[in-house]
Amino acid sequence: MKLLNRLSDLIYQIEKLLAIAFCSAMLISLSAGVLYRYVLNSPLTWSDETAIFSLIWLTFIGGSMSIKRQDSAAVSIFMDKLKGRPRQALFGIGIAVLAAFLMYIFYLALTWLSSPNIAIQRSSSMGMPMIYAYVSIPVSFLFMMIHTIELFVNNFKSKEGGIEA
Repeated sequence: MKLLNRLSDLIYQIEKLLAIAFCSAMLISLSAGVLYRYVLNSPLTWSDETAIFSLIWLTFIGGSMSIKRQDSAAVSIFMDKLKGRPRQALFGIGIAVLAAFLMYIFYLALTWLSSPNIAIQRSSSMGMPMIYAYVSIPVSFLFMMIHTIELFVNNFKSKEGGIEA
């Protein structure tokens, strides 16, 4: 159990660093794009794509971070009324359904990335291989699965179960 908690915490620390890096890349590329387009009258071809690819990564990494922090949007009217074992069981079922969904999307993402046409796709402005943007999906869903498994295990270790009210 401690190994799973440490792994999830390590992944979360990596996610925080990645989020900072991608936010910084978006800020720098968009600022440079505006500066070059409107001040220097020489638009950059790569600034928009850099921001878009950073946003893609940031979106999926942020989703994983929200699972770790248990900050995901949820309708918890029913869960708030439950206590003890029923709450723990319902939360466990919800986490199990989430884990099944994450595993399915992870499988689909790996299948999609292994198709031959993905390897030859390039971005229009930078000519960057699109695999760099596409790999954000399986990476982030793997991170989400690890955080979800940790939540599932910790749910049954606690007496009250579920997320903090």
